[in-house]
Amino acid sequence: MFPNGSIAHRPPSFRKLSRRGGGHGLTLAPVSFIMAASLLLSACAANRTAEPLRDGGIVLPPRGWMDYCRRNASDPSCKAVRLDAKRWRQLEQAQRETRRIPRRSDRSDHWEVARGNGADCEDIALAARERLHAEGWPLSSLRLATAWTERGDYHVVLTVDVIEHGRLATYVLDSRFTGIVSSDRLERLGYRFHMRQASRGPHWVVVTG
Repeated sequence: MFPNGSIAHRPPSFRKLSRRGGGHGLTLAPVSFIMAASLLLSACAANRTAEPLRDGGIVLPPRGWMDYCRRNASDPSCKAVRLDAKRWRQLEQAQRETRRIPRRSDRSDHWEVARGNGADCEDIALAARERLHAEGWPLSSLRLATAWTERGDYHVVLTVDVIEHGRLATYVLDSRFTGIVSSDRLERLGYRFHMRQASRGPHWVVVTG
């Protein structure tokens, strides 16, 4: 109301909003602004695109993260495996047992855990992964990987990420070898790693070295 007693008319672009059940606490909201913002957000959602981040090589985590994991050992992301004599024996046993599985070529590319009958390289790698996981190894440390061998064959192995002597290391359970080999030794023999499972989720990441 103006000082002279006349009633002021509210502009049409504003609407009175009140709390339900109460007659006070009135707020003026610009309707045109709300409509414009809604249209802008809808347009952004319709045109939204995002590129994935590409994982590279494994590096030692920041010191702050290592301190966090020291204080929060129950966090699943902090379960890095420290390689000791017991863990090494578990790796050797898994390698010995899966090496006993007869190898056969499966051109259908059907992946399943090997159960003792003839199996392809990926099935044997899955069997080694299953055995180690049953012994308490976190899946974030057990990652299937693909590589070209020194003969140019496309091959599947199980990579095992551990902490050894205070640094990160990757060992490989490969159905072509009797023992466990390091990833860098395989590269020196002529292997070229292509991709492997991400440490979390269903995705795979490119191996960059």
